Amino acid sequence: TATSPAFLRRIDGDGTADQAIPINLPSALNPTPSRDGRRLLVTSPDPARPFQMSQNVFVIDFVTGTLGRATTYQDESVVDGVLFRSDLAQRLGDNRISSYKLHNPIHKAFSPEGGRVVVMNVFKSGIVFNPADVQSASGRFPIVDVFNLGNAAPAGPYVFLSPQERDGFNQGGDGVDWHPALNEVVATVASDIPAVGTGGRTSLEGTVLAVFSTASISPFIRKLTNPVGQADAFFDISTLIATTVTPHDYAPTVSPDGTRVAYVRHFLRQDTRFDGAGIAPLPSICSIRVINYNGTGDREVLRLNEGLWVSRVTWSPDGSQIAFDTAPQAVLNGWNSLLGDVTRSSISVVNADGTNPRALVAPPASYPSWAPGLSVATPTPVLSITSDGSQFTLRIDQLVPGTPFSVDGATRLAGWGSLGTFTAAGVTHFITITPDAGTPVAFYRIRL
Repeated sequence: TATSPAFLRRIDGDGTADQAIPINLPSALNPTPSRDGRRLLVTSPDPARPFQMSQNVFVIDFVTGTLGRATTYQDESVVDGVLFRSDLAQRLGDNRISSYKLHNPIHKAFSPEGGRVVVMNVFKSGIVFNPADVQSASGRFPIVDVFNLGNAAPAGPYVFLSPQERDGFNQGGDGVDWHPALNEVVATVASDIPAVGTGGRTSLEGTVLAVFSTASISPFIRKLTNPVGQADAFFDISTLIATTVTPHDYAPTVSPDGTRVAYVRHFLRQDTRFDGAGIAPLPSICSIRVINYNGTGDREVLRLNEGLWVSRVTWSPDGSQIAFDTAPQAVLNGWNSLLGDVTRSSISVVNADGTNPRALVAPPASYPSWAPGLSVATPTPVLSITSDGSQFTLRIDQLVPGTPFSVDGATRLAGWGSLGTFTAAGVTHFITITPDAGTPVAFYRIRL
């Protein structure tokens, strides 16, 4: 939020070398790295548009230090029958607004070649609009978009996952990942699932993982997970009791070799003895699971204690471990929400076979992504010089921000002297030089 922003940090896989990653964004959410570790996708409000309520995805290049856009979402509103894409916060209080749309692209992933990004955009759309409150009378609907990273332009039509609204009873739109070698993505979809039990119900509203093509006019390929719910009814003396246990699969992440998918299954439990009507969810039960990419071998890796929530799981680069966050389930107005309390969230690691679960980062820490170290060479700095009257401006490009370097000068190549030691604040650094009067020639160099 504006008063409690998210900060980006990195830590080694053994829990050491925890440090901040400076980034010029108001709040960097859900970091998602490229497979070589060079670039990172984050979701944030646009720092250049403080009145825009939609968020966008930005991409950071750790080698060059550059920050660019990956998506181009804008607020939308209809005023007197005319569609506007101006920032919605500037229009609050306008009673002529009849509908609006906001974008929230939290989940995303790089394509195999690294030139595109897939985004799970849970857009919020409202028809009945309270001018003072954009939260009222709104529905949330997930779609999958693909963008070209070169120009942040859409790379084909979006995939509308389901007409099912994302509400307090399903986790549709909660996670997406791109296969490391195929033009296929795994996405979270709200769906009816089969139910067994004595309650007489044959289906429940759950959430499954499905595979979609990013290179076909018929994107749906197949369901990946096939959970089954439980609905029972029985009498306790003279009182009819009804209970349901509905699986919700979400937060998919494809293994580095593309053979497995790790994900979270949340059991949404409802019981008429809990609230009288059997509507309000009981405290959560979440488990981390792994399934083969072909849909076989679905198995539980680790089940968490009641009331703990997992937002994200991520593979280690060698596929031997899974990192995940856990937080006490957020209770909103007495309702067990489908969220964790990020202020009390921590990050842990477990072996892919379920052994040796252990803590990695203490609270508050959430949304882990695991990437290898930089696999690209540090760029060679480029030196140039321009004259400005009696002074010269020395320009050094292609620096890695935070890198210390020294600048030397000489009037003959055998006699260098130091002009100072500096730390690169960005990819480009400027130094002003005033040469000695009457010096016919001078040489300059930098040392890393």
